[in-house]
Amino acid sequence: MLKGVQQKLGIFLWFGYRIPVPERIRMIRETGFETILHWWDDSFAEIEGFSKEEQVALIRNEGLTVENAHLQADRVNDLWLDTQDGQTALDEYIRDIDSLAEQEIPVAVLHPSSGKEPPPVSAIGMKRFRLLVEKAEKRGVRLALENVRNTHILTKILDTIDSPMLGFCYDSGHDFIWSGKPYELMERYKSRLFAVHLHDNMGYADDHLAPGKGNINWDIVRKGIENSIYTGSYTLESDSAEIPRSRSPQEHLKMHFDGAKAMLLQAQR
Repeated sequence: MLKGVQQKLGIFLWFGYRIPVPERIRMIRETGFETILHWWDDSFAEIEGFSKEEQVALIRNEGLTVENAHLQADRVNDLWLDTQDGQTALDEYIRDIDSLAEQEIPVAVLHPSSGKEPPPVSAIGMKRFRLLVEKAEKRGVRLALENVRNTHILTKILDTIDSPMLGFCYDSGHDFIWSGKPYELMERYKSRLFAVHLHDNMGYADDHLAPGKGNINWDIVRKGIENSIYTGSYTLESDSAEIPRSRSPQEHLKMHFDGAKAMLLQAQR
């Protein structure tokens, strides 16, 4: 294992149960997780009862760390369009980077596109991503682009824009079902790996299962992370799996924690 890789586990703040935010955070800590992946958007603030900034304070009060925050994904396709909506999306993402800097959250995760048929790569889109990178450089927030369905858009941006503040967020589940060549993206961008979103699946749907509950080769994933520059936690993204009614939130968290521990931590020994 390369120097700097931490023996920590993290998880997405939303892990599948509609329970009060303070209780959710407490459960995460009591299970043994040390870091949290946050969703950087206030669309659910009224339902949750806390703004994203207030949630960060609650997380830190429990002794946990916010390692990265996921920017809103629904408007990302507008960045590629020469429209006012595209400019509005850019302005909103720039404000997001500013607010992450103010909250001292070091990494912003962004999808480079959304859906099965996103707009094609365009000059205006590449210009806007350059502007986002420039903002990230000025504010000291690293921008990590996540692999989704259309990996050619991801590789176009990463291979074109050279910046120490632009890197890669490796999503194991997306890689396994959509890339066509699982595990190659992590090797390709191992010198730019800023974040990981880890979850399992059977190979045909984005199930967000606990590590070890699907068909992903976790030995390859673990070694790929170890051989990269990444020094953060093994962060689980267990947000959309179908959960049996009989499974309690504590049982769900423990299943993911135990799966990650077996597949990623104990396997190192």
